[in-house]
Formats: sequence, structure tokens, C-alpha cells
Amino acid sequence: MPASLPSVAVHATAHRDVTPDRFDAVVRLACRSADAVTAARALTTGFARVEAEIELLPAGLDVVARRSGVSQRKVVTWRPDGSGVPEWIASRQVTLTSGDVERAGSVIAPFAALIDSVDGLELDGPSWHLDRDNPVHGELQAEAVHEAVARARRYAAALGGTLGSLVELADPRGNGGWHRANAVALGYAAGGEGFETMDFSPVPIPVEVGVEGRWALILP
Repeated sequence: MPASLPSVAVHATAHRDVTPDRFDAVVRLACRSADAVTAARALTTGFARVEAEIELLPAGLDVVARRSGVSQRKVVTWRPDGSGVPEWIASRQVTLTSGDVERAGSVIAPFAALIDSVDGLELDGPSWHLDRDNPVHGELQAEAVHEAVARARRYAAALGGTLGSLVELADPRGNGGWHRANAVALGYAAGGEGFETMDFSPVPIPVEVGVEGRWALILP
């Protein structure tokens, strides 16, 4: 279409709050000691208890465990007199993932119970996620396109004209829409008191899709 001909360009979005498809919870153990062997031994003992709890999780929770490698490092704290105090830190973590979003508390509870007896144990989660193949993405893309057409028609009518053929339709993010996971992470590092009062209900994830369109504008 010649550039001199009139056109109408619009941007439209569609938004929806969606129940997450899955959640993650991270169980992390960091053991500290003045020597490397003691730190490594404490990590081995403590992580064995974490592994035992993983084995006891009901199969119905459909939990997938992804374990990290072992990390060990030396940290030196320097005193005002110039002397250094060495400390060895041995750590490892496991990420627990489940699609049973209504039972996040049941997955986390056994590990919260370990905090009082396993030094250096930390929990983070649940973090809520939406899968890329969730049908909401395609549904919102269609809604955004329909809104763009309706908006362009209103502009054309306001000018006393009508909407012509489509010239261009673009996804401003170039990835078929976008979403941001409203990840709610709760940390536990010093005792599991009050765990039973916490709400682990799924947190809706806001999903937004945008399109940009340009149509020929037919004027009287």
C-alpha cells in the first residue's frame, strides 16, 4: 500500500489472572565449620535426612526432585588485628516441583519440621509458575486481536470512514505474548513455629498479551 494513503494503527492488550500450573519449593542446606571435613560430614548427614523425607512424600503429590551438585568453599573473616578466621561452608539444595498446586503445604511441611533438628536448613517457596503450553496464551492472543480490530473500527468511524484491509499485525514482544509469574517465596531458616498458620493457596498469575495492528483507512 502506498505510504501516502491513510491508515489507522492501534495497540491492544488482553489480561487475565490465571491459576498456576505448578509450583517449586527449594530445600537448601548450608553447613559451616572451622574445617572442611567437618562441614562436608555435616552436609552429608543433614542432606540424608532431607532425602529420607523426599522418599516419604506420597506418590499422589507427583513431586519431581531436582538436586544440585555439592558446593564447598572457604571464607575468611578478617579481624581488626589483621588475623583471619577461616570457615568452611558446604552446601547443597534440592528443588521440589509439583503440579498439585492445591497441596503445596503438604509438600513443604515435612521439611519445615526438620529445621529445628538440622542446622543450616532453609526453605524457599512455594514459587508459582504457568506453563508455556497453557491454553490461556492462545486465548488471550485471540482476545487481543479482536480488541485491536474493534478499536481500529471505532477510530475509523470517528473519522467518518471505514476500516480497510489489514496492513500489518505485530507482537510487540515477539514471543507470542508474555506473562510474569507472581512468585511468592516464603523463607524458613530458624524454626518451624507458625508453619501451620501459613496460607499456601495458589496465587493467581497475571498474564497479559499485546498486539499492534495497522489497517487501511477508507475515508469518504
